[in-house]
Amino acid sequence: MIQQGEIYLYSDPRIPPHPVVVVSREELNCGDRVVAAVITSAKFAVRSKLANRVALKAGHFGMTKDCVIQEESLFNAPTLHMDPATGPIGKLDDVTLREVVRAVGYVMDSDCVPN
Repeated sequence: MIQQGEIYLYSDPRIPPHPVVVVSREELNCGDRVVAAVITSAKFAVRSKLANRVALKAGHFGMTKDCVIQEESLFNAPTLHMDPATGPIGKLDDVTLREVVRAVGYVMDSDCVPN
């Protein structure tokens, strides 16, 4: 089962492959169709300072270069564009996952606090 906080390489024919972070709750990820995910961006220098972004450094959580998680890019990610058989390229720790959920809340003007 895909878990919250896991990072997968997402490969959709419309856009180049890039890492996405699963943000949906684990009980919602038990199906085989879609999960809620957010996209990462390599535009680190400019975007890493924004309130709706969480920065990830190369070498952490399976990332090969500095990037930011773009919380405003929350979308339903069809799992057919991910490769659960290969497994995640990384997984966020609890502290970073909490930052991501809070930043999603900031985008929606809500006080999101993970369990």
